[in-house]
Amino acid sequence: MMTDLAIVNIGTVISGDYENPLVAGADTILASDGVITAVGRRQDLEAEVNAAAVTVDAVGTTVAPGLIDSHCHVVLGDYTPRQKTVDFLASYVHGGITSVVSPGEIHAQGRPHDAVGVKALAIAAMSCFRNFHPGGMTVHAGAVVLEPSLTKQDFADLQSAGVRLAKFGFGLYEDPADGYDQVRWAKEHGIKVMCHSGGASIPGSKPITPDHLLYLAPHVCGHINGGPTSLDAAGVDKIIDETEMALQLVQAGNLQSSLRILHKVH
Repeated sequence: MMTDLAIVNIGTVISGDYENPLVAGADTILASDGVITAVGRRQDLEAEVNAAAVTVDAVGTTVAPGLIDSHCHVVLGDYTPRQKTVDFLASYVHGGITSVVSPGEIHAQGRPHDAVGVKALAIAAMSCFRNFHPGGMTVHAGAVVLEPSLTKQDFADLQSAGVRLAKFGFGLYEDPADGYDQVRWAKEHGIKVMCHSGGASIPGSKPITPDHLLYLAPHVCGHINGGPTSLDAAGVDKIIDETEMALQLVQAGNLQSSLRILHKVH
């Protein structure tokens, strides 16, 4: 295979594996057709480097995988009506964020709550971002916002359309516990459910308590350290000790809570 790109004279290569964060001895990366084909020492890859169409001298800098933001409320296109900001995703790439995951397109103006509209928004966002990569970014969009209007058949429809993500916490539920059926149906149809946790974040939403989370049993406890308000220490401990939920920590949450959670789980 012809090597399209060789990056040489790298100071440090970060692996992306937090248990083994550095690629020992590596100073060269080869790529073809946009895919990394080799990481290692130049002396072992000299022939491929010499044959590369393009060679980049990293002049001793660090090379790392792109970062993933697992909580980015996209809507459609590279615009968010929440902050009235244009090109925020392409700009994000310049900070090293190359992939984002949507926890629901909740900032869509006039966001629907009826089942047909809810499904349509999720499918449209998923489909659009499959074809649109702002600044080269991969956007995992189309997280269906769980609503009381959704039936079990609606989740079969979403699964058939390829929707794989769901968000609980912004539907028109009188009590968050009323979302039990929708969370179950989503999980039964292979849709990964993230649940809001802590204080309410937008008008019309409700706080989600540790007891709600234990009852609903989503796959992911969203922003457990605050989004905007963290669960209290006892609530955090209950989620860690009594559930198998993935814990999402966010940069914009409560720093004290973040540090406590990291200390507890490690």
